[in-house]
Amino acid sequence: MVIVTKTYTVVWLEGYEVQIESDSARALPGIEIIWLPDAAVKEAKERIRAAFRNSGVEFPPRRMILNLAPSHLRKTWTSFDLSMAVALLALIEWCEPKMKKFLFFWELWLDGGIRRVDGLLPAVFAAIKKWFKNFVIPEDNYNELAYIPDIVIYPVKKFAELIPFVREWELLKNVSSRKKIEELYKEKEKKWIDFWHIKWHAKIKRCLTIAAAGWHNVLLIWSPWSGKTMLSKALQSILPPLSFKETMDVSQIYSVIWALSRDLPLITTRPFRKVHHTASKVSIVWWGQYLSPWEVSLAHKGILFFDELAEFPREVLEVLRQPLEDKNITISRATGTVTYPADFMFVASMNPCKCWYYWDTKKPCKCSEAEIKRYQSKISWPLLDRIDMILVVPRESIEVVMSDQRWDSSRNIKNKVVNAWMMQKKRFEWTDLTMNSWMSAHNIEKLLKLSPDVSDFVKQAAKKLHLSVRVVHRSIKLARTIADLDWSSHIRIKHVAEAMQCRNKSMFVE
Repeated sequence: MVIVTKTYTVVWLEGYEVQIESDSARALPGIEIIWLPDAAVKEAKERIRAAFRNSGVEFPPRRMILNLAPSHLRKTWTSFDLSMAVALLALIEWCEPKMKKFLFFWELWLDGGIRRVDGLLPAVFAAIKKWFKNFVIPEDNYNELAYIPDIVIYPVKKFAELIPFVREWELLKNVSSRKKIEELYKEKEKKWIDFWHIKWHAKIKRCLTIAAAGWHNVLLIWSPWSGKTMLSKALQSILPPLSFKETMDVSQIYSVIWALSRDLPLITTRPFRKVHHTASKVSIVWWGQYLSPWEVSLAHKGILFFDELAEFPREVLEVLRQPLEDKNITISRATGTVTYPADFMFVASMNPCKCWYYWDTKKPCKCSEAEIKRYQSKISWPLLDRIDMILVVPRESIEVVMSDQRWDSSRNIKNKVVNAWMMQKKRFEWTDLTMNSWMSAHNIEKLLKLSPDVSDFVKQAAKKLHLSVRVVHRSIKLARTIADLDWSSHIRIKHVAEAMQCRNKSMFVE
């Protein structure tokens, strides 16, 4: 008699169903695992033997065969332990439990205990798409699934708890009380840098509000101590919270790299990934031999911040061109090709030259024009074309910094950003878009009808400023965001003019 149990495995970010078939034969006693198991899966035979012995189950002197289907899929890590153990137990007891609707995820300890498994979220969501609803999981993984509606969770602490389930079909104790995601958002609330405490750079804060409202990429330029890094960090405080779908999408990525835990079951705040300029292009895109997602994907639905942009090697910066354009990153290696989501807001800061003081009014620059050009040449024009806003952030005087003047708080600015997001959601209701910055040239032509005077203004500005087509389209998208903040249904000349002013390339030597 062949006993079949089921589980799901994750290959990169995709979940695949795996069937464990168990059978016995008259041969030398032992356990044989076949169909592409890796070393960790092969070692499960010793964990299963020890767990059976310490759970009071006698292992028969027969040859047990475990077949992991499908054959083309390589089985890695140890999340197959429970499915294999249940299949063997049912075979030993010579019973055929009705478990086709159950999925088992578990890593066995030698004493029959369990430990949490990583990569559970993407596996569960892939299973839900195939109409699975019953999940037997480690108790430590319960918090990850507790916020997903319309599924039944059976958290298990010991393998011994499953013996009556297999032998006599006694129902496991499921968890019917579910948690509300709002509670988790409240628990994980963080203290951001508030715009209210930054008493300078009113124009820059206006530009950052526009960037947050339309999900536009930003580059901040000036000499040190002008507040570029602080402003970039404060940008996180005005972004709307993650929706439930976004929370699950981001959490699945962090689940794959084993970043979730019992104390951090889900990612509920928008990521802010700060990359040091010593990072390699490989570490920014992927990590490890299994092509695990890294910085560009870990920043999904959040901010990817590059401080000292010109200090990065040019080859590292060129890696960003695809995700900035396509909102995903495709990695091709000998082990396979994988595509990860990478929809992030790119924020960067840089000094204008090697000595830091090009164009500074307080301190003279010591660099020659050739040195300035060589320093800035690490940032290619195609990369700059993918940045919507280039902002000059001059240092403010000490009188302004020490003044009692106050500006809008992050809470008030966030309300404006949320309203702009709602307008965009309504505009793109019948499309697969959600933000202005996502629009293609076709979308701009179809969804954003410019009046004749605005169209003439854009053409004159493009000719005078020698703008590329990509920059013209990005300026129109930026103008649409400014119009959203003004609650305007049409793009006006003042919106286009402000959008053009948000892209100041005067600091770059051509």
